[in-house]
Amino acid sequence: MRLSSYGPRARGEFRRLLLESRIDVTKSELAARRSRGQRLRTRQVERRLAALRELQGVLEGGRPAQRAWMSSHAVGYAVSVVWLAGAALLGVELARHGLHTAAAVAGIVVMLLLSVLWFVLAVARVPLSAGPREGDAPSPVPRA
Repeated sequence: MRLSSYGPRARGEFRRLLLESRIDVTKSELAARRSRGQRLRTRQVERRLAALRELQGVLEGGRPAQRAWMSSHAVGYAVSVVWLAGAALLGVELARHGLHTAAAVAGIVVMLLLSVLWFVLAVARVPLSAGPREGDAPSPVPRA
């Protein structure tokens, strides 16, 4: 028994119509954010618009773009796990030998570099690869 009296083509057309509506709303929001000079919110809306366009491409029969390995969730989780392990090792090193050892200084520098890498991947979402620029094909789908 079918839950819907409409066929797959009608449902696909409805999805396409809703997606086009969301794209139009997002475009108008992007124009409003740019006119107000809100750079961070503009970048957030640009990412959302790129994701919607990617979905539109998938809906029209295209293949989804491959995600760059640096933008995957697994890399962010791996950096977080390495950071936690490094923090634990640094804490043990500081407790056992104090602050004025070469291992403690190296650990502090490594933790600082891992913190910056975590921020770039998880918070700032800075594209680390030379991907398409504004106006080119849509970028990989960001996490929601």
